[in-house]
Amino acid sequence: MQQLAGKRILIVEDDYLVAWMLADHFRSAEASILGPYATLDAAECHAFGADLAVLDVNLRGEQVFRLADRLQRARIPFVFYSGRDMAEIPARFADVARLGKPCSPDEAVSLARAELDGQETTVDQVLPRLRVSARLLVPDSLAADRLVEATLKLALEEEMDLSGTTLAGWLHQLMARALEARAHHLLN
Repeated sequence: MQQLAGKRILIVEDDYLVAWMLADHFRSAEASILGPYATLDAAECHAFGADLAVLDVNLRGEQVFRLADRLQRARIPFVFYSGRDMAEIPARFADVARLGKPCSPDEAVSLARAELDGQETTVDQVLPRLRVSARLLVPDSLAADRLVEATLKLALEEEMDLSGTTLAGWLHQLMARALEARAHHLLN
């Protein structure tokens, strides 16, 4: 597992106390901190020097998704960090890791390490995140399990194409297709 020593972690958070506590979590793991930044404009000026970004979803009423899109295009890993309903996050970010507020220092640092390790590489590593994503898309836990099952069936039928994405990203794309194609069946 990759260490955080010397890694540049961008923190985008508008609550001063929460931002500094989060920064302390990463400083304790010897990471370099960019920010914390409380506005989208300030964060965007420094984002491309980061090895990883931790993004609050809502910055004083402004959504952070514009920055998330830019980070994705630049292939800079990031995680969403929010105390709000994670279901508000657009489906295009279904494969992005999420931290709820508040989180423990160990949880934040562990997730950052996993993201910097380049994502999970086997289905059994991706499966927990896939199930969380399904629960965010479908409120009923049994329907969410059926969605994960439909996704895995699609994966067995399809030829794996990881060009431009990770295993998690590909499976989340399949999940979106499964939900679109089988929404009525999954919800009944």
